[in-house]
Amino acid sequence: MLQLFTHHRSVSAHRVRIALNYKGVSYKSIFTDMDHARGDRLSYLNVNPQGLIPALWAEDDLVISQSSAILEYLEERYPERPLLHGDIAERARIRSFAQIAIADTHPLNNLRVLRYLRDGMNVPYEKRREWFEHWIHKAFAPMESILANHAREHDEQSYCFTDKPSLADVCLVPQVSMAARYDVNLSDYPTIRRVYRACMTLAAFQAADPDNQADTR
Repeated sequence: MLQLFTHHRSVSAHRVRIALNYKGVSYKSIFTDMDHARGDRLSYLNVNPQGLIPALWAEDDLVISQSSAILEYLEERYPERPLLHGDIAERARIRSFAQIAIADTHPLNNLRVLRYLRDGMNVPYEKRREWFEHWIHKAFAPMESILANHAREHDEQSYCFTDKPSLADVCLVPQVSMAARYDVNLSDYPTIRRVYRACMTLAAFQAADPDNQADTR
């Protein structure tokens, strides 16, 4: 069985949980302390030398770190319920949108970055909060534009780009969840909020939600 080193507050792990659930893949969650980076079988640094979450223990000699690499592995290993749909152009559109979250937004608001601003640079809370919200809005504004334009051209599909969830939805939902958790005003993003609501009617997304993880208790 696959083993996922996860933490309920990790946006990256949230993406992977959604993908695993959507594809119907059985896995064991190993809840890993983001502060001390410890797993329940080995020191987590022996599993993932970066000490970052998530990591997927796929086989005895294969541990995959980085959520994008894990998502690609799952797509290739379990193609029956794909998260990359359509022709080559549609799949490129989905990948491009997903990368706004994975590459351009989340790394800037990662816990270790915010802690470095606090502990390494003595940035006060108000300025750290300003940093956090700045990058959220820098992502959501173009995401909203992309989704709204697509919806107008394709009769307002429930999900980001297709009539089924895709990698775009898998990467959008955790960003929205994090923003909502920190009370970021999302009123300017009606299409994003509509897609989020549609996704959250699905069991795969509900089960992956941070509030539904065992380590929240």
